[in-house]
Amino acid sequence: MTVQMLMIGDCTLATSYMPTRHRNEQALTAKLRELYPDDAYTVINEGLDGESIGKFLKRYERTMRRYAPPDYVLVRYGVNDRREYGVDGFRDALTQLCERLQSDLPRARILLETGVYVDYPAHYEFDRNTVLQPIYETIRETAQRYNMPVVDVYERMRRETEQGNWDLRVRGYGVVDEDIPVLGAGQDHLHAGDVRWWTNIHPNPTGIAVIADEEAQVLKRHWPDTLRF
Repeated sequence: MTVQMLMIGDCTLATSYMPTRHRNEQALTAKLRELYPDDAYTVINEGLDGESIGKFLKRYERTMRRYAPPDYVLVRYGVNDRREYGVDGFRDALTQLCERLQSDLPRARILLETGVYVDYPAHYEFDRNTVLQPIYETIRETAQRYNMPVVDVYERMRRETEQGNWDLRVRGYGVVDEDIPVLGAGQDHLHAGDVRWWTNIHPNPTGIAVIADEEAQVLKRHWPDTLRF
């Protein structure tokens, strides 16, 4: 049996600016090989830049038709939802998505993920964490209500930052250059003292590796022996 894993979410999951080998599905597959050497799995990344749950629901049916029914679904939304319809609207949309997934995929194991932590004020221009905390708390509450595991990306990245591993995001004044994204520290010396240089919420390869490790560790805690069922 090959375990089918579907990831749905926004730009922080899609990471379309990243070489394929560094994207979330590749990093997660590598971690799963370490933790579950006897399992076979296919990890599909259906993340889309700029997407909210509301937008995903419009393509839900055609997306699901492309694949065999997944055994696991990892869900990471919130940043765009907050901008489009606020915290209450996000709560309603997440509830709708969870109930639809449970109805359509009764055997699937569904995991909800929080989003990216930013290193404010050292490496971010404004306190985006405070803005997004109500979204992340809604995710935690919804997961508890539906008995779904939480991959707390925010808390993992916060802990990493506190331990000195703060360099988890790409660079570039709040916008990723579609042609030449600055993924690492190579130009940091040109922007000393300019916090805008770090003001970007998209994860870099190190950030993606941290996120994938957290995803794998949560899977291992809940299903320690195998992902098959």
